[in-house]
Amino acid sequence: MYSLKNKRISILVVEDNPLDTLIVKTLLQPHFNLETVANGDDTLNIIEEIKFDIILMDIHLGDDTIDGVSLMKKIRKNTKHNHIKIFAVTAYAEDPDSFINDGFDGVYVKPVMKEEIFDFINKHSLNNMITS
Repeated sequence: MYSLKNKRISILVVEDNPLDTLIVKTLLQPHFNLETVANGDDTLNIIEEIKFDIILMDIHLGDDTIDGVSLMKKIRKNTKHNHIKIFAVTAYAEDPDSFINDGFDGVYVKPVMKEEIFDFINKHSLNNMITS
């Protein structure tokens, strides 16, 4: 279990690809409180019900009416969610700085690999305060 100040870290994974969702869930669920959603509407609904520390956001959300960048910006508009670290998780990272400029806290380039995703979460989101 990974925790921050004795609180189990909560992560929301926003991913429309079932295989990518399964991979991330398999890697992270044993260590974090983890929820997954596949689209923008479900994301906006669940963040009103559950307090998350981190959102891992896919950029291309399939046939949804909103992409990951627009969804992140919508979340950022609500000051109630200012505490959430939102990371772009994408295979489309030709220019990762563009995602940072858009407002993401960091960019993780797919494919998701166990050691790399844990290192990324620790380094970028919680100021190296994660304990196992």
